[in-house]
Amino acid sequence: MTTKVLHVYPCLNCGGTEMVFYNLIKFGDREHFKYEIAVQTHGDNEEPFRKLDVPIHLVPYDGPDRYVKLLAEFLRKGKYDVVHAHMHPELHLVLKAACVAGVRCRVAHSHNARVDIPQFIWPALYPIHHKYERWATQLFGCSSLALKWLFPGKYRRGHVINNGIDLDKFRFNPQTRERMRKSHNISPRTKVFINIGRCTDQKNQKFILRLASERKDKDELYVIIGEGPLYDNLASEKEALGLDKLLLARKRHDVADWLCAADVFLFPSIYEGLGIVAIEAESSGLNVIASDTIPPEADMQLGNFNTVALSDTDLWHRLMDEERPSESAREEISRQAFTSDYNIRTVTKKVESLYKKSQ
Repeated sequence: MTTKVLHVYPCLNCGGTEMVFYNLIKFGDREHFKYEIAVQTHGDNEEPFRKLDVPIHLVPYDGPDRYVKLLAEFLRKGKYDVVHAHMHPELHLVLKAACVAGVRCRVAHSHNARVDIPQFIWPALYPIHHKYERWATQLFGCSSLALKWLFPGKYRRGHVINNGIDLDKFRFNPQTRERMRKSHNISPRTKVFINIGRCTDQKNQKFILRLASERKDKDELYVIIGEGPLYDNLASEKEALGLDKLLLARKRHDVADWLCAADVFLFPSIYEGLGIVAIEAESSGLNVIASDTIPPEADMQLGNFNTVALSDTDLWHRLMDEERPSESAREEISRQAFTSDYNIRTVTKKVESLYKKSQ
């Protein structure tokens, strides 16, 4: 018997959340689970899902009552067994519509935690956040903090679902490293620092520009991969600071190759639910220097993850000056990563078993 699962998200763009359920679909049990997606508007990253033969349905948002009615009608017609709703402003409406439509397994998935807001204030947000708990039968979070942030009343009943990735894709490859560096005219001596993420205040790429401006005398290259509302601001600041050795690479589809080419991953986010890009970087054997707001689950315990307060720029510089790992060391780290709980094949089995448990 096939279980029909509908992932619901506002729009499919190139964000970390989309990558999470893309991997859940791609590596899921496609024989026993049929996956589909519902969006409010069309985005620019639908093609990867279409290549998996995953139907993408448009259920537009036109006010809360209208949206609940339209979505409930759509769910009844589709006879879905599971609605997996990912963190977004209308999350509670999606879950309510699923309840109205009689969907027995209703998953609320938290992908973030506002650690920039003091935790003693979090309980005060219960009147806002409890509506997610009301309609859900399963609570997922990418970390224990992400569960506690979005589900303050019932987080202890939730499940931490690691942001699993295709670890094969992110294995360190010396040949890829050599090819990428040669094609971009990067000297073997040049140390490459990389950051991947949307250009937003949360991701804090301006901090990287500040670090780079203080290290102009060193043989270093900085690569920031991502687009977003602050991209133009970053480009203007780059010019103002005269950062010739900083590449704003926009959106790219060769992220794994760039991780092989790089030496250090910089992750100065103000807050994260987990930070899947850190997992990818660690799996590629990169040294990771992250802000101390990143949840502890992001550390794969491979010996290449460091957390530093954003206020301690001296320590950031000292860690950035450390010797980069050898290619053989990176290959060993990648091998160890493959056996971790972040292997997507392990994660999908856990998620699908929880789907079945709620039906």
